[in-house]
Amino acid sequence: MSTFTKRNVAAVSGIASALVIAMAPQALANWQSSIGSAATGFESQRWDDESYSEVRFKDCTQQNAIGKFTKVALWEDNAFTPDNNHGTKTFTNCFNGDDSVSAGEWTGLPTDNYYFRLQDTDGGLLWVRVVAVDTTQAD
Repeated sequence: MSTFTKRNVAAVSGIASALVIAMAPQALANWQSSIGSAATGFESQRWDDESYSEVRFKDCTQQNAIGKFTKVALWEDNAFTPDNNHGTKTFTNCFNGDDSVSAGEWTGLPTDNYYFRLQDTDGGLLWVRVVAVDTTQAD
């Protein structure tokens, strides 16, 4: 193999490694985002946590739903074993207007990575203008 070919292979390998790292799920402690057109089973990005997590939805709307609720479960992301469900909260208030917020808190969590999953969207597609995850119980 020529030196030129070896350099090309090394460059391509380096670029591929950088892309894998850049595309890996981020483990942020506190973050904000939104949800657009999500159905039951939707999973959020992952975050690092110890002891406490709060998930807040602000300004929720649904398409093709019967009522106005969504069920949000907190899951512990285990690498080599099945993920642990830490319980489900039903969010209803965020459907009551632009500034309406629904929140769920989970405490006593082991240090690990977490995500939330939409366990039930009442048969419809869910939009949430502001999704916030807070891992600081003191506020």
